[in-house]
Amino acid sequence: MNHPADMELFVQTMQAHGVKPELEIFDTGMLSTARRWLQKGLITAPLHVDLVLGIPGGMAATPEALMYLKSQLPEGTTWTVAGIGAAQLPLGTLALVLGGHVRVGFEDNVYYRKGELARSNAQLVERIARLSRELDRPVATPDEARQILGLHSLA
Repeated sequence: MNHPADMELFVQTMQAHGVKPELEIFDTGMLSTARRWLQKGLITAPLHVDLVLGIPGGMAATPEALMYLKSQLPEGTTWTVAGIGAAQLPLGTLALVLGGHVRVGFEDNVYYRKGELARSNAQLVERIARLSRELDRPVATPDEARQILGLHSLA
């Protein structure tokens, strides 16, 4: 359960401890909530969101849904897409083309291709990394990822 008062307490606690939240967005209402939190000062820009598409009760795992959510992101927001099931590869590839980032793995999909189970999370990561390089979107190093997300270095 995600009661609004609980959610606000969570983001206030994260802010107080210097934690940058990853906001998982399943539909437009969740994105509206994030925008409202920004306006209230409960969270600070730039945001990082994970657009999770294809969950029952959430937005469909379609290019149109991804394009709409992307168009509604606050300025400067970094974003990742998580396509559920068969949508993992096409939405991940579209995210790379659109300048976003990609979440892959068994949490969202267990197939490498239709009818073929993936051998490991690494196999799914290797495929999207290969596609990323082919699309001139090299995979970020940990330090580059921290810079993209506006996080402090661990060094």
